[in-house]
This record gives sequence, C-alpha cells and structure tokens, in this order.
Amino acid sequence: MALTSLVFALFSIITVAIYFIVPKKIQWIVLLISSIIFLFYDNLNLETVVQALIILLSSYFCGRLIDKYKENSKKSKAFLILGIFLILTQLVYLKYTNLFLSTANHICNLFNIDYQFKFVQRNSLIGISYYSLIMIGYLVDIFRGVTEAQKNIFKCALFMSYFPILSSGPFIRYEDTKGELYGEHKFSYEFMCSGLVRILWGLFKILVISQRIGMFVDTVWADLNAYRAFFTIAAVLFFPLQLYTNFSGSIDIIMGISEFMGIRLPENFTVPFASSTMTEFWRNWHITLGAWLRDYIFYPLQKSDIMQKLNKKCKKIFGKKVGKKIPLYISMLIMWFAIGVWHGGAYTYIIGSGLLQFLFIFLEDVLEPISKRINNKLGINTEVFSYRLYKTIRTYLLFSFSMIFFRAPSVSGAINAIKSCFMLNNIGALLGRSNLSNLLNNIGLDVKDFIVLSGAIFILFIVEKLALKGNVRKKLFKQNIVFRWTVLYVLIFMIIIFGCYGAGYNPANFIYRQF
Repeated sequence: MALTSLVFALFSIITVAIYFIVPKKIQWIVLLISSIIFLFYDNLNLETVVQALIILLSSYFCGRLIDKYKENSKKSKAFLILGIFLILTQLVYLKYTNLFLSTANHICNLFNIDYQFKFVQRNSLIGISYYSLIMIGYLVDIFRGVTEAQKNIFKCALFMSYFPILSSGPFIRYEDTKGELYGEHKFSYEFMCSGLVRILWGLFKILVISQRIGMFVDTVWADLNAYRAFFTIAAVLFFPLQLYTNFSGSIDIIMGISEFMGIRLPENFTVPFASSTMTEFWRNWHITLGAWLRDYIFYPLQKSDIMQKLNKKCKKIFGKKVGKKIPLYISMLIMWFAIGVWHGGAYTYIIGSGLLQFLFIFLEDVLEPISKRINNKLGINTEVFSYRLYKTIRTYLLFSFSMIFFRAPSVSGAINAIKSCFMLNNIGALLGRSNLSNLLNNIGLDVKDFIVLSGAIFILFIVEKLALKGNVRKKLFKQNIVFRWTVLYVLIFMIIIFGCYGAGYNPANFIYRQF
C-alpha cells in the first residue's frame, strides 16, 4: 500500500473518520486495527504472521520481565540480552542471510573452492528494519529506567506497528510517543488544515520532483556505457535530490496523516542540503535514525569498560589530545558500519551509507586544524557567504559521491559508474540531435518535463530557504485567507497537472520502503 496510491488515501480517510467517530477511550484500538491491516495488506501469510508475533512477544514479555526484575541487575540484563537476541535473530535471518551467503561465495572463490551457496528468498514484512530497532530501543529504555514496560500487549503491538511510520519512519521512542498513540484526541480544524498542507507538500516533492528526476537517473543508470562523462555525472549529482524529495516527501505524508489525528511525531529532516559539513549534514538528515544509533550504540560504546580502558592506554601512548580521539573514532566506525548494515544486506549500503560517511566525517575532524592554518595563511575570510557556499557545495558533492554506492546494484557497478564519470562518450552525437526535444527524450525527459522540473526545484529551493528561518506552515497560516487558499489550490493543481502518475508510474517505488 504505497503512500501516494489511491488505496492508501482512502484507507487513511476511513481510518481518520472512524478515529473521531468512536469514543475517545478506544481511539487507539482504531489505530491498532488499521496498523494490522496495513502491515499485512501486501504480504499476508503464515511466515509474515510468525515474524510479527516473534518480535512482538519477545519485546512484550522481555520488557515485562526487565521491569519486574529491575532491582536485580543480573536478571534484568539477562532478559534484555534475550529480547535483543530474539529480535536481531529474526531481523538477520530475514534481511542478511543472502549477505552472509554472498560473503561465503567470495571466500570460496578466493580459495578456489568449487562450491557456491544458493541465495534464498524470504518473505519479510514492510518496515521490519524500523520496528525491530524501535522495539530494541524500547527494551533498552525499560532497562535504563527511562520508561516502564507496557502491560497491555495490544498497546505494545500498536507502538510497534503504528501504520504511517512503517514505510519510511521516523523512528519513535516509547516514552515520547505513548501519550500520542494512546491519548484521547479531539477533532481540530487547525490540525486538519496543517496536516493537509504537509501532505500536499509531500506529494509535490514525490510526484512532481522525485519521480521526474527518477526518469533521468534511471535511464542513465540502466546503460552507463551509452551515457558516460557528462550524463553520468549529472545522474550522480541529481540522485541525492531524488532521494531527498522521495524520502522527505514520504515523511511529510506520514506526519500530515498523524497530524490529522493530533498525533505528533519527531521531525526527520531540517534542510540537510544547507549543511556546510558532513557532520552537520547528518544532524539534519534522517535525524531519528542518527539519534537512535547515537543513544543506543555510540554512547554505550563510549562508556563501555573496553573503551574506557582503551582511552587510558591511548592517552599514555599518544598523549591526551590524540589519545582521547582514538576510542572516539573506533566508536564512530562501529556506529557508521551499523548504519550501513541497517540499510540493507548488501556491501553497497555498508560502503555508501556507512563507511564512506565515517571516512568523510573522520577526515573533516582530522584536517580541520590544517584547514584553519591554510585559511589564516592565505587570508581567506571564512565568515562570508562565498566561503559558506563553497563548504555547502563540497558537502553536497561528498554525499553525492557516497550515494553512487547506495544507488549501484553492486560494488563493481559503483566502480563502473565512477569510471564512467571520467570517460569520453558520444556526447557529440547526443548533442547533434536535430533539436533539444530529441536530446531530452533520449535521457528520459521531454522539454515539458525539463521546464516543470526546473520550476519545481526552484519552488523547493525557496521553501527550504524559508524553512531555515522558521516553520513555513505557521507563516502561511498567519497570512490572509485569500492568500492561504490560493497557495493551497496552486499546490493541488500543480500536483494534479504536473505529477508523474498513470501508466508508467509505479507507486511502490519508494526508495526507503525496502528498509
């Protein structure tokens, strides 16, 4: 059930309508029933039911036992480890079996062993990577005393499966969200209008921008031998924008639907392409995933006995200034490796979403003193717009490079794409077409698409610029009613007229849906 499909729109309208019709005390039950329907809509069979039950029962009973024995640290910790083990075993079995088999095949080839393991097909539920980490965080928070275990298994099931977040996030935490999911909510005209604007903005980003960029990017990636140099570079540079509008657009739809019902969720993006460093970029991109990994992997690693001992040894050997950095970088490496693994059972994700991001952040930190000295010697003013623009462009280029691996079907495919960026191609023949229309058609667009895309990106740029100075929707609702509704209708008509859907549109192609 894709977020831009008519089925999902009807499903959401019915859910919201029933949510406000029933007594407020049982509103959460409406959400639970809707979430179960959504969870199994595309893939209902015995295997998927067992998957959901294993994670739910493991989380619920281990959470209760952790809470029960919170005065006995050994027992409490044992049940925490058991719960995490059961959840991760299920996740690894479903998502990473083929990664292990692929690794085993590479090892066999390396040692000239004439045997190849066959890949297996698994039926996994939508959003399993999301709710697996959500439930692990739930268990850890109970163990830490941040929250108490949920005694009602059905409410626990709702927290795990709240339907809007299953396709794209954001990551939620039990202590922050329980009041939103189980609380009583009144109908609010203000929330409905605000949610509608956010949904329309999400649809605009997905249907008008992301899908249109995807036509070009998919065309180039489908035949890198034909589209080299200029076209491959263009596809590489456009893909982050496609990914952002696709992902953030889906989050807008999710947040808007939740806002209809008065449910507030954590923000997942804050204008990431305005970032001047990779560290800043990742504070503004997929915020809830980064926060989850920092709180449940990075900080515990930093505070662990092993890292504390390593910290002391490194300080003795390398001095305080350098020594304290080594455990920090090791913890960062583990965290970024985990991010790469979370994105999927393929080396492309581990490299593109994980290791390269760590490398860029590591180099930024290590080279910062050198950069400052160079700037001082050359008399470069780092406080002016031009320097900030340079750093912003540099950050975008680094992210674009890493996303080559994210987009590529394999590591070798990513390497071929990088090579293709530097290879001369038949650009002369392409540019020698009779007119611009033929050239654009050759790369998946036509003149109208190009004009619409340019205008839509300009609108996106303006809105993102305004977002740096505050909430755009709040500013919009402060305007006169004529202006507000004019903006709303313009957005609606732009989606209807310029949105990419119909015979060639696949509403299931949400990039982050697979995770």
